[in-house]
This record gives sequence, structure tokens and C-alpha cells, in this order.
Amino acid sequence: MLEKRANRFDRERGVALITAIIVVSMASIAAVAMTHDLQLSIRRTGNIITADQGYLYTLGSEAWSRGMLIRDLNNSKEKNRYDSLDEDWAQELPATPVEGGQVQAITTDLQARFNLNNLYLEPKSNEEAKLKFNTQLALFQRLLARLELPESIAQATADWLDDDINVLYPDGAEDLEYLNLELPYRTANGLMATPTELRLLKGVDKKIYEKLSPYITTLPERTTINVNTADKLLIQALSDTLDEASAEQLVNEREENPFKETKSFINRLKALLDENKVKSDQITPLISVDSHYYQMETVVQMEKNSSQRLVSLLYKGEKDVVVISRTLGVY
Repeated sequence: MLEKRANRFDRERGVALITAIIVVSMASIAAVAMTHDLQLSIRRTGNIITADQGYLYTLGSEAWSRGMLIRDLNNSKEKNRYDSLDEDWAQELPATPVEGGQVQAITTDLQARFNLNNLYLEPKSNEEAKLKFNTQLALFQRLLARLELPESIAQATADWLDDDINVLYPDGAEDLEYLNLELPYRTANGLMATPTELRLLKGVDKKIYEKLSPYITTLPERTTINVNTADKLLIQALSDTLDEASAEQLVNEREENPFKETKSFINRLKALLDENKVKSDQITPLISVDSHYYQMETVVQMEKNSSQRLVSLLYKGEKDVVVISRTLGVY
């Protein structure tokens, strides 16, 4: 009898021990899981705070750029009506230390580029509008030729933008061609939202786009080219008779003496070339000496291997500078 009681007691002790081990194991597992979740929550919260901090820095950089443009706007009212690369807004903000990282920013004049939306021709346009369109188309074709790219891209762009689905140009393309692709899509039949949309066009691959992208933009209205800020290649594309050396000379001269009016640029062009070769009536509508559209690009690098990139489209009007759009990441 005593032996049976002893055996039962031993068994109960063993069960209790096993139960205690199981309880301790489950508690340990729960504690580890809770600790892991807590660590993830701390890391997630830290990343969110860092990302928010970086985004606020980009907005601060945007405010800095807008402030420079507002100052330039006020100066223009008092002194001059032109925009050039020697002004404060055009100076790059170098890598500047901030709490938790560093920030860089640069403001670019978008009217130093060719606006692809200039090739949009409204339905039932009159002869004057068609003449302006043909002038813009010829300018884009010359730019493509200077870059040694197919001039057919200009016609494909015009077909992409127009409101109909009829191919109007020998090298154009409309819905029928794009819908026959492996991944079919339709033409925009309207203004482009970003320059990257050009990648969808017939004849434009990655290599061509990367070569062309520094010289193009997409703005919500027809714009002129600022001869004080445009690259020499775009300056050269303004005329069939303007060679590379003359374009480079114009760019070098404007560094010391920016053009204060379009007439000054035309006169200098006539002095460099044969006056009979300068078609001033065709060039004048294409150019300006001031700008309204700017792009601010800022990159914030945080110490925790986190970065933020903001691209802002700014419009400088008669009274104020406003932000039209913001894009995070690649524009």
C-alpha cells in the first residue's frame, strides 16, 4: 500500500513538473514574441518619424526655393524683367547639414527646355495657330537633328497629343499602331503630364529618352524658350543657319551680359550671321528673356540610411510664386 502511494506521488510530481515546464515555455515564447513585436513597432515608428522628418526638410527646401523666386519677382518689378543664370534662384544649395542628416537642392528653369505640349494643336485651329504649330514642330525637329536622333519623333509626338485618332503625319502613329503592340494602349489625345510619357511613343526607347530628357519638359500651357537660360544646343535649334560656334558664343556672352529683351537677342543673332539668314518673324515667337515655370529638386539624406527626393513644379506669376505639383521619387 505504501509503495503504491509512493509511486502515485512520484507520478503526480512528474506531471506537475512537466506542466510547470510547459507553462514556463509558453510564457517564454509569449515574452519573446512580445519583445519581437515591440522591437518591430519601435523600428517602424522610428522609420516613420525619420521619413516624416525628411519630408518636412524637403518642404523646407521647397520654401527656400520659393523664397528665392519671390525675391527675384520683387526685384523684377523694381529693376528688370529678365531671368538669367546669375540670379540667386539659380544657385545650387550644396549638401547642408541638418539635424539627423543633410539636404541638397537645385532650382531649374523649365523654360530653358522645349515644352512638348507646344505641339498640341487644338481642333478647328485657325491658320495662325497652325502656323505657330508648324514653327514649334520645326524647332523640335531641329533639336532632334542636333542630338542625332530620329526627326520622326516630332511627328509621333504631335499625333500622340492631338484630339483625333487619325494619323496626320507620315511618321506619326495613333491608336491602331499602339493597340497592336504586345502590351496595347491608346494615345493620350491630350497634353502630356510628365516628360516620361514620351517613352510610350513610337520610336522612343530608353537610350533615346535619356539623351533627350535634359532638353524637354511638359508644361500645362504653351511656353517660350528663355534664351538667357537655355542650353547652347537648344539655342542652336532656334535657326537652321545657327552653327554650334555661334550658339556657344551667344551662351558665353550672356554670362556677362544677359539679354534684357528678345530684340537684343535677335540683333545679336543678326550681327553674328548674315542678316538675311535670320528669320526674326519665326524666331521671335519662340523665345523670351524671362520665365514663369521652375522645377525645384531636393534630396534629403538621413543618417539612418533613409532618403527623400521631392520634385516640385513652381509657377512665378505677376504677384506670387505658387506650387503647382509635388512628386516624391523619380519624376
